[in-house]
Amino acid sequence: MPKPTTVTCTRCRASAPIPEDRDHRPLWEAGWRWIGSQNLFSCPPCPPVIVVDEQGRHRRGPGAEVQPVAAA
Repeated sequence: MPKPTTVTCTRCRASAPIPEDRDHRPLWEAGWRWIGSQNLFSCPPCPPVIVVDEQGRHRRGPGAEVQPVAAA
């Protein structure tokens, strides 16, 4: 199975390319967040799918809830 070349926001469907070296740090630094085990992603403008609390624990964020796609 080929590896994905982009990440796509779970809420708004915006996407960004994954660097060729597979180092996701630039995406994280740009504001993208993800829960890889659940294939959930949030772009910088959308609510984060994951938040880190004061103790460094990772928790599901408000963006982890998939929004229904609006009818055209």
